[in-house]
Amino acid sequence: MMRAPTVLLVLALLFAIVSPVSAVVVVDTGWDLFETAPPTFFMGIPFQGVPLGTFNFGGSIGVQNVGSTDTIVQRLSPASVPSAPGTAPPIPIELVALHLQSVIPINLGSGLGLHYVTLQSERGGPASSGQMTIDFASSAGGTFSSFFDVFFDLRLGSLSGPIVFSSDLFLQSGGVPWDRTPDGTVVIDDVNHKLNGTNQNNDFWPLTPFTEQHPQGLGVHTVVPPSLPEPTSIVIWSLLGGVLIAARWWRWKASR
Repeated sequence: MMRAPTVLLVLALLFAIVSPVSAVVVVDTGWDLFETAPPTFFMGIPFQGVPLGTFNFGGSIGVQNVGSTDTIVQRLSPASVPSAPGTAPPIPIELVALHLQSVIPINLGSGLGLHYVTLQSERGGPASSGQMTIDFASSAGGTFSSFFDVFFDLRLGSLSGPIVFSSDLFLQSGGVPWDRTPDGTVVIDDVNHKLNGTNQNNDFWPLTPFTEQHPQGLGVHTVVPPSLPEPTSIVIWSLLGGVLIAARWWRWKASR
């Protein structure tokens, strides 16, 4: 006859074999790339995005073409739940890039001209940090909420122009949908695609447009997916096509 401890051990092993193992559902660390869209206001002034063109992500990734991206958010920790559905504990995030330009010239006491918004962190100032809470409706997506304390400079004339005003602005969003699949946006491996280096099962793609705003309406920032950079080959063939059309037109005109 089997002893009681032995019976319990056998039963525990059988239970472990036949019971389904809960797979941890994860969003890995990474960057989210956005393009500013209307309505976007800072202190009641309408702004539009200024494309970054390229951005240095550091490490082995280095400088990458980010197309029309003017806003970049970095998720600094992974978010996970034991199984979906579920809500992960908040993770730290940072607004690492923001380039905006006033829609029209304005005068804020330092002269008439276009004004630009940049982050204070660009000049060694405080980081624009915050938190993100990711909800997993399933292993393939859900919703998220986030907030930032945006430390910004308002500059006159250019992105590197004299600083007219410096302040911070609290912006928050909530109930924004996300999933695992990119949809017509800038895709960069190890940045916002294949975050674990091999596949996109742990990727995180916000479904834009969505709006981040100040609780009292002092600022509103609307973002959409950045447009894809145009491949160099397409540009070259477009130019060659234009040259050929012009040459044929001149030949036809000369023969008349």
